[in-house]
Amino acid sequence: MTLHALSRALGSALLSVVAAFAAVAPAAAQDKMQLQLNWFHLADHSPIYLALKKGYYKEEGIDLAVLRGSGSADAAKKIELGQSDVGIADAPTVLTAIGKGANLKMVAVVYDKAGNNVFFRKSARIQAPKDLVGKKIAVPPADSHRVLWPAFAALHGIAPDAVTLVNVKPEGKQAIVAANEVDASFDLYTSYAIWEKALGKGDVGHLLWADFGLPIYGHTYFVNNDLIRKNPKLIERFLRATHKGWKDAKASPAASIDAMVEAVPGLDRNTLLATMPQILDLCVTERSTRHGLGWIEPELMQKTMDITFASNKPDKAFSAADAFTNQFSSKIKP
Repeated sequence: MTLHALSRALGSALLSVVAAFAAVAPAAAQDKMQLQLNWFHLADHSPIYLALKKGYYKEEGIDLAVLRGSGSADAAKKIELGQSDVGIADAPTVLTAIGKGANLKMVAVVYDKAGNNVFFRKSARIQAPKDLVGKKIAVPPADSHRVLWPAFAALHGIAPDAVTLVNVKPEGKQAIVAANEVDASFDLYTSYAIWEKALGKGDVGHLLWADFGLPIYGHTYFVNNDLIRKNPKLIERFLRATHKGWKDAKASPAASIDAMVEAVPGLDRNTLLATMPQILDLCVTERSTRHGLGWIEPELMQKTMDITFASNKPDKAFSAADAFTNQFSSKIKP
């Protein structure tokens, strides 16, 4: 055998060994990551499931587990305690937690415009915030509306205790209003279709707080600062995969909802799909189109902070810049 032929034979044998090793070698290890939702599964969570279905987290080396939530305040507590890696919560709730000493930071917005809202029967004759005075309003104990209500009330010269807040489970808000046990319920604007199903088409009234002087950020993705210190690239990878899911959800809302319905038993597919126009209206704005999904503008975060602490000052002084960062921005445009 010539030297050239021997060289070719050895090279071929070496390639065969490498190929055989690759075939039996384990796949690259995935970083396990837990996402703590703010509530039970709603349509604004569906882009996460679309990203899971399309393998975007796997491509980023993330093995993502999604955990059902019990309110923004509860999500903030769990991230503070290190029980999950990243959470979803209302910006005012995260700011309030930071003001009490929590080691948290927002890394992207979900709702570029807040969806805080009041739902009621049209027969309740509520047309402006002042009409809420004397009313019974259902709201879960850990709901972010409880955090924001004093500031919103102050904007309209209403004493926070001029309404009676009635504790209710998250899934019980519509039923208690439908039964006329309370006059209204604080709930996100994005739940409009769910309220129509409970109260009937044409019988749902609502006040979107953003239309009444509350231009603030809504839901955000946030983390414990310890994760930023220990594994900043994990946050960047998570947001990139997540925002790919959001981009695809905008292109096909039905595919997004279907991905979540396939993964989570017992969901009402048609009602969830009917809420997607409101969700995309709050999430995909001129700002997110210009800067990329999730981008946080310092001026709007400052307004959010000013309104959050309008009546109750934080226990711990901090600046808006301490509460958020754009360093992990995916820069993915919808």
